[in-house]
Amino acid sequence: MSTINTNGIDANYPIPGQNNSTQGFRNNFTAIRQNLNIAGNEITDLQNKAVLKSALANSTINNDMGNTLIANASVLQFRNTMYNLGNALIDNVVVDCSLGDVQYGNLAGDIFLTFGSWVPTTTLGGIELQIGRPNVNANFSITFPSEAILSNNTGWALIENSGEANALTTVTFPYDCTQLNLKLTTTDCGNTIYVEPINRPFKTNQISVRTPPSTGQLGDTVGTVCVDPGTTQLIITGANTDPFFTTSDTSTLTPGLPVTITGVSLEANVVVGNTYYVRNVVSNTAFTLSTTAGGANIAVAANTTGTSMLLNPVQYMYVAVENFSASWGGANNNPVNTVATLAPNIINLFNFVNVANNNPIMFTGSETDLANVGLQANKVYYIKNAWSGNNNITVSEFRNNGIAGVEYQGILTVAANTDVDFTVYDGPDIFRRIPLQPF
Repeated sequence: MSTINTNGIDANYPIPGQNNSTQGFRNNFTAIRQNLNIAGNEITDLQNKAVLKSALANSTINNDMGNTLIANASVLQFRNTMYNLGNALIDNVVVDCSLGDVQYGNLAGDIFLTFGSWVPTTTLGGIELQIGRPNVNANFSITFPSEAILSNNTGWALIENSGEANALTTVTFPYDCTQLNLKLTTTDCGNTIYVEPINRPFKTNQISVRTPPSTGQLGDTVGTVCVDPGTTQLIITGANTDPFFTTSDTSTLTPGLPVTITGVSLEANVVVGNTYYVRNVVSNTAFTLSTTAGGANIAVAANTTGTSMLLNPVQYMYVAVENFSASWGGANNNPVNTVATLAPNIINLFNFVNVANNNPIMFTGSETDLANVGLQANKVYYIKNAWSGNNNITVSEFRNNGIAGVEYQGILTVAANTDVDFTVYDGPDIFRRIPLQPF
């Protein structure tokens, strides 16, 4: 409350029509001066402590609340400040929490974080870190100081690819992830830091929907769990002594595909519950089966029809039992040319690094270009045969016990090179798979 007091000022002085002593003027001037000094001090104090919309004249705005309590307030459109840590972060990176609520940057190598300027103890403070890497093949890590504790009682339990060594926690990027957004909080001025993910959905953290190569991919660690993308159960509508089975659409079937038969069998040679293999895709509605991958067609005793025999492509769940440690060959913009020879399923590679029988290989780039040569983008194939003398390979869509399966027959011959990217993985098999049975 203001201490300005005007009671000492005689508002009726001087008295008109008579001589007045100058003492009255002096008294009024003294009282006015005293109150102006009080007003000046109070205004200065207000300027130093008030929260302002903009800077006052001849001053710099400073709305630092100094940890003062604000209670029972309604707020609208409050914003968080952002601070750029840098676009080529490497080695030691200092995060000054006072510079921004959200701090972001991109890695150029491994980094070790240290923090400063946390809020006072017994108050909850925090920042959001948004850290990116230049591409999915940049194998960079983020190491936190010992204050960032690793415990099932904290957010670390929810963070993929986190591990502890020498009392320090290191995070690497999960497969195909280029940015990690993490929320860091503390209640003791940074002596204990809790970390939890923001941009990684918990469902994805539990089970990732993808078919990994046996070696895994950069970002896969012990405990990574994947499942194959979903497939459609097919109704077998008939059997023919040619011999083949019929269904409405064979577009999802490929030679060597393991399948399980459920329902009621139309053919005595096909036992419900057993696993068989697609031998040939005869047409868009007909296919044959074999008891082993690439084996002879199962004989059909008689022509028959029905709708109670079901074909279930085998689905797998994959669990990583080691960390990814493979090397890879191939590089960006390598021409992949399907050679028009007597063996049209041969693929000619420009780069032959790490190419060997049974190694996983993936093709990326233009889906249209790949489709023109009969390949699918981002699908795992396995090298069936490799000839280093002319950089030629054939591939299989399947592998069992480390051996590539039936040769893929879908490669189309083209006259010119097709520029796409490919990756060949050469390293230990870190995934184990479990077949998911229909019921």
